[in-house]
Amino acid sequence: MNFKILLIALFISACTTPYQKLGKRGGYKEEKINDHVYRVTFQGNSRTKDEKVYRYFLKRCAELTQLNGYQHFIVINTEDKSRTALVWQEGTPKNQRAITTVAYSSDTGFIPIEHKNIVNHVIVGEIAMFKDGEEPLDAFKAEEVLQSIRK
Repeated sequence: MNFKILLIALFISACTTPYQKLGKRGGYKEEKINDHVYRVTFQGNSRTKDEKVYRYFLKRCAELTQLNGYQHFIVINTEDKSRTALVWQEGTPKNQRAITTVAYSSDTGFIPIEHKNIVNHVIVGEIAMFKDGEEPLDAFKAEEVLQSIRK
């Protein structure tokens, strides 16, 4: 029984966007604005929750900060560029047998036309990076961000 639960959990987690460079299933990308400012994007797929997209966005910001020799960063601005698609599915019989209706019956064995919204969460933001002693009071410490996200 536990093995089945593990397989299901692995399957579901395999469907969400992994933390990776931008690819078919989403991921991060960045653009250098100047020596201490970057535009960072993290794009999730339809199975990745917006909270996870934001955590991955912060993770990439912290990594860039350290890769560039800084210890702190602030998020100058962010923009939610999430995209929503409306998907329609035509009504279908519940099974392959012919549908027979009984007078005054509410159960015809038919699933009506359905629609649902599919959201791909995307966050884009600019960050400024600072060395120890130069950071503003509201700056994130890159090392602490990375430690908190690993948990």
